[in-house]
Amino acid sequence: MGEVRLFPGLLAPPAGLGFLEDLPSEEGLHLVAFGEGALAALQAAFREGAKSLVLLSPLLRRDALLAAKLSALRFALECGGVEGFARVGRALFFGPRSAGSEEIFAAWKEGLSPEGVAVWLSQVEALGDERRWLRGTEARVLVVQGALDAFTPPLYGQEAVDFAKGEALRFTVEGAGHLVPWEAPEEVLDLVRDFLSGEAFRPLPGGLAW
Repeated sequence: MGEVRLFPGLLAPPAGLGFLEDLPSEEGLHLVAFGEGALAALQAAFREGAKSLVLLSPLLRRDALLAAKLSALRFALECGGVEGFARVGRALFFGPRSAGSEEIFAAWKEGLSPEGVAVWLSQVEALGDERRWLRGTEARVLVVQGALDAFTPPLYGQEAVDFAKGEALRFTVEGAGHLVPWEAPEEVLDLVRDFLSGEAFRPLPGGLAW
């Protein structure tokens, strides 16, 4: 049984990635990160020689398009507080399977605070090209994204797979967006469980898996 360590990031709902705790895994260190938590997880993988790394909607670089989205979110926060940020975020972070769900939206918004959102914005605005950290670990990598993620489109996940030094797989969840762990928790749980145990994954051309 290995150790599973979670990096939920600052935009996670209050429950975070708790549903992925205590999963059976191979011996060694296994890291699971969401969003901007990917950078801290990669740095830990580099320092501690992780066995595997799961990146959920990874944020590892800031380009002009992402900068424009961040500018809109910062403006929304400054003008409308957390409510303004959440309204703009609803269009960027949620996929069509959950964008209309008031229950899911309320659960996510409950975990937001002005201070936490401001820190999150500053962290993501300060990103350079952090994909280089993927070259510092031979851990096997699984990238999971929502197929309709408007904030970090699937290209971002493909880039992470391309930069990985060890075995790397990418999986997209249909109908989900940036908050895929909470929009599709059962699918994400199944994918992560199989990956940590080393079972049920086979690489295909282009970094896809089935």
